[in-house]
Amino acid sequence: MATQFITNEKGKKTAVIIPISEYENLLHQHHINLELTDEYKTMIDSMLEDEDKGNAKYVSLQHIKDKFQAK
Repeated sequence: MATQFITNEKGKKTAVIIPISEYENLLHQHHINLELTDEYKTMIDSMLEDEDKGNAKYVSLQHIKDKFQAK
């Protein structure tokens, strides 16, 4: 799968779709470059475990925008 871009109505790139292996490599490289706290590592492990078990909750961009605008 090649990298794909999502654009808005004006053609501006707003998001990118990359193969999962590329995403995992980016995450791995990012984590190598950070000094991660034990708390952060535990949070990430928990999130990955939820993902594996099918318990991860996904929300839309609009849902997130609505949450911030509600304040």
